[in-house]
Amino acid sequence: MITIRPAMEHDMVEMYHVYYLNEIQENDDPPPLPAITPPALKHIIETGTASVAEQDGKVIGYAAAISRGSIAFLTDLFVHPAMQSSHVGMALLQHTFSLDTPLIHCTFSSTDHRALALYIRAGMQPQWPHFNLRLTEPVRDGRWQSPIKIREAGTDLVEFERWDARLSGRSRPQEHAFWRQQQRAVPLWFYDRDEIVGYGYVRLGAGTLRFPNACTIGPLGVNKPELAADCVLAAVDWALHHAEVIRIDVPGPHLCLAPLLERGFRIVYVETFVSQAASPFFDARRYIASGSDLF
Repeated sequence: MITIRPAMEHDMVEMYHVYYLNEIQENDDPPPLPAITPPALKHIIETGTASVAEQDGKVIGYAAAISRGSIAFLTDLFVHPAMQSSHVGMALLQHTFSLDTPLIHCTFSSTDHRALALYIRAGMQPQWPHFNLRLTEPVRDGRWQSPIKIREAGTDLVEFERWDARLSGRSRPQEHAFWRQQQRAVPLWFYDRDEIVGYGYVRLGAGTLRFPNACTIGPLGVNKPELAADCVLAAVDWALHHAEVIRIDVPGPHLCLAPLLERGFRIVYVETFVSQAASPFFDARRYIASGSDLF
């Protein structure tokens, strides 16, 4: 018998193992299972809602979500590969991510058509592809030059968080604290001449399963779509002075996508952003998410 219950901190090891098994499917050379669960999972359990599916005392799946302002974002929905197509995902979604609320519900769907179908049936419509990009062999030359200048934001971050709230569509002080304290996020202002035109983080401690020492760019937002690509190039140039592997997740409509691919970034995965919103709550031409976990 399968039961659904609230996730607890002591469940994190089993939850992460389910995630790991999904990540290494069809991988001929999988990385080893890390000894420590990522801090993002603990952050989500502490500041959001998480549930596990349990059978015979073992976790076989989990789902998690965070609600910030009027936006509810599904951060995770993973089922043990041996239990997929057994309606466990649907049960977890219904228990964890109630769509019968006035909030706008959204998430990133994997390439698994079953997952995409589940979200569409739940009322979240596909909006655009979300490209996970990675640069592993950076060339430090003039290709990253940009007319945009960068200055570190320092410690007075009230205005920085206001920019993020406006461009991401919701206020989220919990995530800002997490990124700075747990992922060594460096807040940056982007200047066109003497005017601030954008903001963003380069998170020096936000690696991945295969590239634990990678840094991740995002969230990052700009006030004008035509400046978006130059701001991202400036962020990459800054990041290249601090890391050998750079990650950034780019929405399909964003104008930095082609320049990044032309300069050496590679597409490693493509998700689909799905949302209940009748009209977008942020501009995908001007905003780059932190990633698929916290958006």
